[in-house]
Formats: sequence, C-alpha cells, structure tokens
Amino acid sequence: MRFRALAALALLALATLAACSGDSEPPPSVEFGEGTVPDTFPDDFPFPPNARIGSTLIDRVNHRSEVSLTVATDMDVTVRFYTVGLVNQGYVVDSSQGDDNQWTVDFSRGELVGRVVFSQQLGGTQAVASVNTS
Repeated sequence: MRFRALAALALLALATLAACSGDSEPPPSVEFGEGTVPDTFPDDFPFPPNARIGSTLIDRVNHRSEVSLTVATDMDVTVRFYTVGLVNQGYVVDSSQGDDNQWTVDFSRGELVGRVVFSQQLGGTQAVASVNTS
C-alpha cells in the first residue's frame, strides 16, 4: 500500500512537471532584429551618440551577438572613438589594424571577446560590432 502511494505521488509530480515545462517556449536559437541594441550586448559597450543602429543578431547557440551601425563621422574618428571607449570601459584592445578602406579592432574582457569591423562609406562609417561570451 505504501509503495502504491509513493508511486502515485511520483506520477503526480512528473505530470505536474511536464505540464509546467510546456507553459513557456524557449527563445529562438537565432534572433534577428533592427533598430535597437540587443539585451545580450554589454550595458557599458560604447556606441557613438550619432550612431544609427541597423540590423542585429542574437545567436544563442554560439553565444554571439552582433550589431550593424552607421556613424556620420569619418572612419578614423570612429575607430578612435571605439578604441578609447573600449579601454575606458575596461576592455583590452588586442589588435587594431587595417587600411584607408577597412579597419578591425579586436578586444576582450574576461571571457568576453569581440570585434568591430569598420568600413569607410560616403558620408560616414559602417561598423559591425560583435561580442562572444564563450
């Protein structure tokens, strides 16, 4: 009798757990957006005040987030803003290299690694910033 009561209680607990776990769906593995910085980006990540946020990506499988933005300043000014801004927020600039048309800044802080790729555009700079936490 005691065994049946324990077995019935265990079945009830499993049924309750199964019912509760079906209430909410997990977020999608890859999520695209536009116009706002994803919540998965560090809160202290520097963005120029005149930046216009374009497309965004959250890849939960690979722990990666990406933001495309347009800045209404020349590429050298934008690269300098990021280099100084990242260091001021405690990131380490691991490399900064490129030419007149494209520049790449690699950075890290703890387990977070990232990259900003800049390209000179007519009237400003196109930048793609990505961070990876694994």
